[in-house]
Amino acid sequence: MINADMRLYNYHTLGAIDAYGQPQLSEDVGSIKIAINITSQSVQDNTLYKDASYIGLTKAAITDAFVIQYGEERLKVLYVNPLGRYKQVFLKEMV
Repeated sequence: MINADMRLYNYHTLGAIDAYGQPQLSEDVGSIKIAINITSQSVQDNTLYKDASYIGLTKAAITDAFVIQYGEERLKVLYVNPLGRYKQVFLKEMV
């Protein structure tokens, strides 16, 4: 069932820091196959992913330096839970 929801999305990585102390996005690095869903509840107990508004599942190698292009939005990976068959990915909209 999860594989039916998986789509290919382009992703960027966070790179060098500019003069204002902000990390810059790289050009498109590649694509990643991931199922992304909007969370209906927010988790307030854990500071790692309390701001997450999306959750994803993937088998691909992914880190918290990834930024996924999700339609018109860019989603920053906040935290990756690598336990189990699929990696659970917590994502937040970038402003």
